Amino acid sequence: MIETKGGMVIGVRRPAMAGKLYWRITQWVMPFHTMIPPYGDNALNGHAFVPIDDENCMVWCFTHHPTRQLSAHELETMRNGGGIHVKLLPGSFRPVVNKDNDYMIDRVAQRHHKSYSGVKGIAMQDAAIQESCGPIQDRSRENLVSTDNGVIMARARLRKAVLAVTAGAAPDGLDPTTHAVRSAAILLPEAASFYHAAGDALVVREGIAHASV
Repeated sequence: MIETKGGMVIGVRRPAMAGKLYWRITQWVMPFHTMIPPYGDNALNGHAFVPIDDENCMVWCFTHHPTRQLSAHELETMRNGGGIHVKLLPGSFRPVVNKDNDYMIDRVAQRHHKSYSGVKGIAMQDAAIQESCGPIQDRSRENLVSTDNGVIMARARLRKAVLAVTAGAAPDGLDPTTHAVRSAAILLPEAASFYHAAGDALVVREGIAHASV
């Protein structure tokens, strides 16, 4: 994890070819935008987690490609709840699969090892886990470990930003240059710092597609 002026960059790696690591690099742009690392020439995806009140937020999912229009297939997939998107109840922003219907969990599919969670769709699997924790959590009961470093650093980053505003500074994330960033999926040398080695791949370059393998 690397703290930036406009938020944070999170890198996750796994072995690739000899001497190389495959890095998936996510951008968090303050206060509530995330950019998911891409695959191949697929479009870029992201979320905006916009607070409504102390117990609710609206999650906006967005998909775009920096160098071409979205295809008819991509648009149809989005409308039908594919990928990070969900199918909505007509005339509303509420997903068809939701907490009130127990996320339409399919126990038969689970028993026959056709679905681990029983919940259809990436977006609603995430929502089911997030919402099932309840709106307010007692963080003193947590037992965070090394794989939770992203959570730990994000909380520290938010606290730092709040304290800065309390002291009279401008809120982080207002500078437009901090928005001109990209997520990336990239091969890098084993010994390299993912943030510095990725370089321009993490910056918007007009007319140039995102870095993806």
